[in-house]
Amino acid sequence: MSRYIRNIAGRSIIFVLLLLFDRTTKYWAEFSLPERGNVVFPSFALHYNNGISFSLLKNYPHVSLATAILGIFTLGFFCIKDAALRSLYGVTFLWAGALGNLADRLLYGYVVDWIYVGGFINAADIWLSIGGVLVLIYCVKINRSLK
Repeated sequence: MSRYIRNIAGRSIIFVLLLLFDRTTKYWAEFSLPERGNVVFPSFALHYNNGISFSLLKNYPHVSLATAILGIFTLGFFCIKDAALRSLYGVTFLWAGALGNLADRLLYGYVVDWIYVGGFINAADIWLSIGGVLVLIYCVKINRSLK
């Protein structure tokens, strides 16, 4: 099997596992955790987020949905334009996080958050953060190597 095919297979498996973990933990949170009350840092509690990260724009759920869709289209655009970007594991994390939260928005109209760290987040938010950092590191390395 060629290295290229192994890379695609590996990223596909990671994507599926990340997405399944996100969906499973959100399901678990809805049926196992108490709804947000007096929470302390850090803790687990159920929170329905109508906004974007940390409940920003919570009073504008349609704007939050539009922002999520725009983010996915933007990621897709850059992946189409740059073959090197498509092969990054960081982008795999970005896709899993973005699609995990978009699924919530489309299915429920909100995102299920369950980890309190000063604001409520979920596994998909963690995937987005990891992916963003990995892609940023890649961009810095590429920029340095071009000089």
